[in-house]
Order: sequence, then structure tokens, then C-alpha cells
Amino acid sequence: MRRACDALLAGDYMLAMADLTPEALNDSMTLGAGLTTVPTPQSYAIESHLEIGGEHRFVVLFKTSLRDFRASATWRQVDGAWKIVAISVEGLDALSP
Repeated sequence: MRRACDALLAGDYMLAMADLTPEALNDSMTLGAGLTTVPTPQSYAIESHLEIGGEHRFVVLFKTSLRDFRASATWRQVDGAWKIVAISVEGLDALSP
């Protein structure tokens, strides 16, 4: 999770997207449309991490110069590699300036 968050802070979206399954990539494309007006995050904090049924679920608080927002990511082993299988962002409607 930290590697993906660090990649986002560095603006390296290709590295962050490398961990996404096709389903999570679809989620991120939908989310991306709502995040176009939000600056690149300046920092992040992993607020929670739960392991449920072999999945690891993270909630991450991202801080930007505009406002803070939370993202959730679910990781699971897919073909022997850890991948993000679901991603969501809370309050996308509130992110528009």
C-alpha cells in the first residue's frame, strides 16, 4: 500500500496503476474523472488496515493543497501477486471547488 501511495505522491501514476486488476483499473478510471480538479496529494496517512478472508483492506487519508480525501483499497493475491482488486474514494462530489 505504501508503494502505491508513494507513487501517487510522486506523480508516477503508471507505477501506481501496475498493482491494479482490470476491475480496479475500471474503478480508478471512473474515479479519475471526479479527481481531475484535485491537486496531486502532498502527503498521506494509512488510517486503517483490516485483513478479512485473505483480503487486506486499507483506508488512506490523502492531503492536498485544496482539501483532504479518503480512499479505500482492497488487496488480494491474484495469480501469486498482490493486486488491488477494488478502489473507492469518499466524497468525490465534495471535491469539486
